[in-house]
Amino acid sequence: MKPPSFQRFGDRAALISWESIIDAEVHAEAVRWDRFMTENYGEEILETVVTYQSLVVYLKEGVDPDTFLKSIKASFKTAKQEESTDEHHLITIPVCYEKDFAPDLENVAHYHNLSKDEVIQLHSEAMYKVYFLGFLPGFPYLGKLNPKLHTPRKDDPRPIVAQGSVGIGGKQTGIYPMDSPGGWNLIGRSPLSFFNPTKQPPAIIEAGDYVKFKPISTKEFEHIHALVENGIYLLDKVPYHD
Repeated sequence: MKPPSFQRFGDRAALISWESIIDAEVHAEAVRWDRFMTENYGEEILETVVTYQSLVVYLKEGVDPDTFLKSIKASFKTAKQEESTDEHHLITIPVCYEKDFAPDLENVAHYHNLSKDEVIQLHSEAMYKVYFLGFLPGFPYLGKLNPKLHTPRKDDPRPIVAQGSVGIGGKQTGIYPMDSPGGWNLIGRSPLSFFNPTKQPPAIIEAGDYVKFKPISTKEFEHIHALVENGIYLLDKVPYHD
């Protein structure tokens, strides 16, 4: 793995960047450095944000970014970081890929010269890592999507995408946690509730978790949705180590 680059990010932040790829090893390194920053520079840090291949460190008022960068560059050369032993989870997400919930499934299939069933199989057979949450509260960016399903975002985004919609945007797949505008290709919908600000944690999926999609019928969708609405659905979530 190539070493990261270090640079200022605005007036009060530092940016650590690795190779511009979606890769589990690169992301794991960003996560390790996030932990290292928090443990060793916590008094100087306001907030950190991990993405696919970078770490943004927002600094408290009065902390000089240039001095901070010199310090963390020295840390990179000398620090011996242990491998992550954090426990994450494997979460199975039920998804209905039937027509009423998948307005772009046929177009995605046609784009790749696949049948709809082949798209569903390719999408649901993979295990995806949750690289980070963003765009919307609780929106998980998942990788890696099978290259056979890489599909450009829509030229004209929808003004409203329904909560729970599962989409493909370029090389990525993800889940809309709430009703919102969106330009990803919608190939299914889950009946689960993905974000609730009154709960702790508010998102049922967290960065570092893994996700599997389980195809369900419309009838199963309605049944699970009713359980979720009544607060009695049991999420299929088990411990998982990288």
